[in-house]
Amino acid sequence: MIPFIHKINFADFTIKILIKGFITALLYSSFIYLEYFEITNKLLNSIIVIIAYYLLVTIDKKSMFIAGFFSALFWFWWIGNSFVYYHLVYIIPFILLGIALIYGILFYATAIFQNIFVRIILLYSLNFIEPFGFNWFKIDLPLINTYFNTYHSDTKQPNLKIYMPSYNIAQDKKWNKNNLKQIIQQNLDNINYGIKNHYDLVILPETIFPLILNKNTKLLEILKEYSKQISIIAGSLSYKNHQYLNSTYLFQNQKMVIANKVVLVPFGEKIPLPEFLVKIINQYFFNGASDYTSSAKPTTFVIKGVKFRNAICYEATTDKVYQNLDTHFVIASSNNAWFTPSIEPTLQKLLLKYYAKKYNLIIYHSTNKSQNMIIK
Repeated sequence: MIPFIHKINFADFTIKILIKGFITALLYSSFIYLEYFEITNKLLNSIIVIIAYYLLVTIDKKSMFIAGFFSALFWFWWIGNSFVYYHLVYIIPFILLGIALIYGILFYATAIFQNIFVRIILLYSLNFIEPFGFNWFKIDLPLINTYFNTYHSDTKQPNLKIYMPSYNIAQDKKWNKNNLKQIIQQNLDNINYGIKNHYDLVILPETIFPLILNKNTKLLEILKEYSKQISIIAGSLSYKNHQYLNSTYLFQNQKMVIANKVVLVPFGEKIPLPEFLVKIINQYFFNGASDYTSSAKPTTFVIKGVKFRNAICYEATTDKVYQNLDTHFVIASSNNAWFTPSIEPTLQKLLLKYYAKKYNLIIYHSTNKSQNMIIK
C-alpha cells in the first residue's frame, strides 16, 4: 500500500476535522467562483486568501487531506463533463473521486511536518507536481486578483485591427456531419465581415472547421483566396504521416502555414500511460481511436510583420509553449464546449492571466462557448 495512504486512518476523521478541511477548501477555492459571478473585489479576495493560506499552513494533516480532497472537487469537478460526449457518464464519479484522492494525499503530505516554514515550502512545491501531466493546479493562483499580485506592463498591443467573432456551437452539434455545411458557412461569413470592416486579422477558435482541413482542397483554395484581403487564423485537424494533429492554420497572402499542438490534453488527446494500457483504454472506452500526435516545438506566426506565438487551448496554460519566446504576443484558441456550462472557462481565464503575468504577454484568446478576450 502507498505509505501516505497507509498512515491515513479514515475511521479517525471527526466532524471537526471534516468541517475544518472543508472550510479551508471553500475559502481557498472561492476566488474562482467570485470571478465566475463577476464579484472581483481585490480587498475581499485579499482578505479571503490570507485566511485560506493561514489555514493551509496551520491545520492538522487530517484536515489537510480533507482540504485537498474538496479543493480538487471545487477546482476540477467540470472535468467529468467531457465524458458525456463519449457516452461514458458512468465513469465520471470514479474519475472525480480519483482526482480528489490524489490531491487529498498531496495536501496531506505537505502537513507531515509541523514547522510552518517547511510547510510553506512543501505547499509551494505543489506547483511543480503535475499528476498525469495535468498542470492546472497552481497553489499561488488565488493571488491573481489580490493586492499581493501587483503587476504593470508597458507592452502595447500591435498596430493591427483584430477581429475575434463569438461562437456558441454545442459540442454534440459541432462534429455532427449534418451541421458541417452550416458551420463552414458561418466561418466564411465571419471572414467576410472582417474584410468588409477593414480588419487586418480574423482569429477563429480551436477546431472551428470540424474536419481535416489540409485534406479539403476546395476549402483551402477558398480560404487562400480570402487571405488576399485579410489574414486568417483558424483551428482544425490536420493529417500528416498517417497521424492526426490538432492544428492552427494561418492563411495570409494566398499562402498557408500550419502550427501543430505541442502539449496534448491528458486523457483528452493523449493517454499518459504505458503503451499497452493506452491500447486497451482506447479500444474499450474510445471505440479504438488513437491518440493525437504532438509537435516537437511551438510555432511563432509572423502576421503582417508582427510575431505571435501560437497556443491551442490547454497548452496556452503551460510553460512548454512559451519556450524560446521571441515575442510578447500570443494567439490562443480554445473549444470550451467540452466543459460548458461550468467554471472551466473561468479557471482557464485566471490561468491565462497567471501566464500573461509570468511571461509579460498580451494574449488574444478566441473561444467557442465562452467569452473571447484580450488578456494583458
